[in-house]
Amino acid sequence: MDIRNFFVLKRKKPEGASSDSDDSVGDLARPSTSKEPNLVPDSSINDCNENDIDIVKKVKEAEAYSMLADETADITGTEQLSIGLRYIDEEANEVQEMFVGFVELKGLDAKSIAYCIDEFLTKEDLNPADKCVGFRFDGCSTMSGKDGGVQAILRKKYTKALFFHCSSHKLNLVINDLNILPEIRNTMGTTKDIINFFRESVLRRKLVPNIARLCETRWSEKHKTIRVFKENFPVILEALENLSREGNSATRKNAFQLHAAAFKISYILCITLIAKYSALLEPVVNALQSIALDVVKASQHVKRILQLLKSHRDNPERVTDEIIKDATVVAEKVGLEEDITSMPRIVGKQRHRSNHPAESPSEFWKRSLIIPYLDSVITSLETRFAEENTPSFALSKLHPHKCKRCQSKISQKLVKLSLSFIIYQT
Repeated sequence: MDIRNFFVLKRKKPEGASSDSDDSVGDLARPSTSKEPNLVPDSSINDCNENDIDIVKKVKEAEAYSMLADETADITGTEQLSIGLRYIDEEANEVQEMFVGFVELKGLDAKSIAYCIDEFLTKEDLNPADKCVGFRFDGCSTMSGKDGGVQAILRKKYTKALFFHCSSHKLNLVINDLNILPEIRNTMGTTKDIINFFRESVLRRKLVPNIARLCETRWSEKHKTIRVFKENFPVILEALENLSREGNSATRKNAFQLHAAAFKISYILCITLIAKYSALLEPVVNALQSIALDVVKASQHVKRILQLLKSHRDNPERVTDEIIKDATVVAEKVGLEEDITSMPRIVGKQRHRSNHPAESPSEFWKRSLIIPYLDSVITSLETRFAEENTPSFALSKLHPHKCKRCQSKISQKLVKLSLSFIIYQT
């Protein structure tokens, strides 16, 4: 039975049932049959309570709104579309971003998803043709495709609406772009395996501090997990060493392999580097999930991070020395006898790890790890958060403060764009 049906039924007491009857809930929670009505209507908001109705009412009263949607699957595997609305609450005089419910999907192709969204907007009488000014989805091709994606289909019908790729999704993609570096990719894979190894057993979990899984969709927790893992790395490595000598054969084998992968200078250097910049990105990730945040403020957060990263890129020697110094402290704590000042062997041809020519270990790690890492982050941020890729950035130039400083005439394109957003009050 769908878990949502259970809670809906639990709130609805059958006629004639006593308030303290245990059997009433038990009878209602029985699996539904084909003759029983479906309590989760297709293509409509599930269990629309008074709060949801109030939200929709406020959206109707607002001058404009935007819509947020993301596909997900419930515990039964049913594909659903979560619906959220972003609008200005006139009473509170602030931006509100409210979740209103789920829409059950008939298909996972762009046309089916676009139809469900269109049906919801029309059914709730939200006047999307005049008031809907934006759609915010993730960056998958089905949702954001410029020709056949959901956003393209909806924008053909609702010309005032712009498409916004979720800023949190974009920042997460920036982090994923770092996997192009072999050392970073291998380090993150080993880290994820170590965390899963301890979390899959209650007994093993007691040996190390509580560390959340490296979830790809919970971005704040992802950065927090990396930070906690690095802080407790000596404890984790000691637990792996003990488990490689104790427990059953499978535990000993897995613990030995994970310990061997993590007990290396290259791994310690990489996890130190990742943790350093993950700590810088964590506040930005949290800020990008703020309800009151607009696209201009999001750009300002990213610009500040870019400035900091570029300053580090301009002085890679200092960053390299800091990383090596921190990694040396960790190596001493875990008893790693390998000299961090020794340089990896350079060969004529190498595909599976960095093989840069260098005269010193510091120069080797600077060329093979620090500079490529910073270049990847900077390039990805500049590409994915480019202002020219977001038409709505142009509207911010109409602010009196910006117009006062503007030396050139406002382009006809900007005027045309701004006129399309003018909402006439009746």
